[in-house]
Amino acid sequence: MRSRSVRSLTLACSLSLLAVAHAGAQQVSSAEQRGLLLEQDEKYREAAAAYREALSQTPGSVMAFLGLERVYAQLGWPDSLLPVLERAITAAPREPALRAAQIRTLRSLGLTDRLHQAFERWTRDMPGDAGPYREYARLLLQDGQLRTADSVLQRARTRLGTGRGLELEQAQLRAAMGEWALSATSWYEALERAPYLEQAAILSLVATPQEMRPAVRRDLLAAGRNVAARRVLAALELHWGSPQDAWMVLRDLPRDTATFSAWSEFARRAEEAEAWTVVRAALEALLRARPTADLALRAARAALHAEDAAAALALVRQAEHGLDSAEAAVVTLPMRLEALAALGRAGEAQQTLDAFARHASPELQRRHRAIVAWAWVRAGDVARARALLGNEATAEASEVSGWLSLYSGDLAGARRTLRVRGRATPELVTAMALLARTKADTSAATGNAFLMLARGDTLRAATAFEEAAVSLEDARTLLLSVAARLHAATRDDARAILLWSELATKDAEAPEAPEANLEWARALRRAGKHADAVERLEHLILTYPNSALVPQARRELDLARGAIPRAS
Repeated sequence: MRSRSVRSLTLACSLSLLAVAHAGAQQVSSAEQRGLLLEQDEKYREAAAAYREALSQTPGSVMAFLGLERVYAQLGWPDSLLPVLERAITAAPREPALRAAQIRTLRSLGLTDRLHQAFERWTRDMPGDAGPYREYARLLLQDGQLRTADSVLQRARTRLGTGRGLELEQAQLRAAMGEWALSATSWYEALERAPYLEQAAILSLVATPQEMRPAVRRDLLAAGRNVAARRVLAALELHWGSPQDAWMVLRDLPRDTATFSAWSEFARRAEEAEAWTVVRAALEALLRARPTADLALRAARAALHAEDAAAALALVRQAEHGLDSAEAAVVTLPMRLEALAALGRAGEAQQTLDAFARHASPELQRRHRAIVAWAWVRAGDVARARALLGNEATAEASEVSGWLSLYSGDLAGARRTLRVRGRATPELVTAMALLARTKADTSAATGNAFLMLARGDTLRAATAFEEAAVSLEDARTLLLSVAARLHAATRDDARAILLWSELATKDAEAPEAPEANLEWARALRRAGKHADAVERLEHLILTYPNSALVPQARRELDLARGAIPRAS
């Protein structure tokens, strides 16, 4: 599949070159044209004959030779290229495409000695050219011959008096050898000349070990405003889990076209990484420079994901400037209702829904009602939410109905209707885990706990989950784990530690036990009890070696140990 796609790509490029040649009134032989058409029809033997005819007329024709290289590869005759190459190079000794094809062919045939001889001949015939060293080093890198590639590049710098034109190969070599800072320096230089190498730089440097990242940051932020290098570093910071640092790299660039492009690309990458705080920051920066409704809506969505509904509402209103009611009903109303629902402003959401009802299609109206039903839930009026939905059977209404069943303690009804659609929120993940864990069909205490959580009353929700754990034995450890997390969120570490210690010691076989040990240790470290945190983390790592939390535990262990004063 891969060889076919590569062949198709190179063939397409040749056809494009043929069109350009016609447009520029350049000479393209009829044999070359015939060869391209035959190759396109996969008549490789006939195409080979046409290309050989073209080469007999013009021995140095690059187009004809590259065509012959492709069809010989399809026919399995790469060795037949060598005599043709010799004649072509004799006819056009300074044509780099022919020289590169020669060493490429010799490498594919495993003729190492002849490959080296061809390279040496190329350097002699073109003594001031970086091309021979670049092409040979690339092949060596592909074959994993790092030391030989290094010696070729060192020789190039000595012979040519500069490494200019070899930055890409140097950067890739240094990364492959684990010389991350030197690789970053070479990438900086390469990106100054060829900004289109950004993706290659990201792929090369993304594996940089954590201890070497400060050096890579320093070298990619070298003196000057190399926007491409900064874009690379921003992408790397996202990959490394430092979205705020990623945005800082780009935030203060001069306000020009290149910067706006960098911000836009960064916002897209950050959206993919779900780093919503910096998505919003980047989009708002773009908004100040080039305001559009689309940017405002994307920023509003990011603000909602970042749990800043008030900012989302302001951004939605900005997006509405210049839109009539019919357009707003389609473009901005859903986001406005979501923001009002998140704020618990159910009355305002209802008024907005009623005001725009005649401008929305029946389908949109159903979706809007489902959003406003959420607003009533957050305002604490479950009955009003039920009345608004009625007997609607849309996916959105069904999802809200599933939550309403859960809030009323109807676990069986929630189990039938709650589904993961799109992005799963932490609340949905918790609810699905609970419904899978327990066999109970009803639990008013559990429903009340989830309702308190939906209303944003974290303190009461934490207490309610503890109470629910008493009555729902088969989900007790799950509910206590949720309660502990909520207590920690309200800065009640003492109560959280009590619950985590209970889970870690009395319920060591429960699925929540590894998390309880980890969170208990984190709370101990926050309280300055580093030795106790180390003991707890070591217990987790030894007792639950296959837990997905072990890598996090190891990082926490390093931090806890580092905070313990050394004995003098």
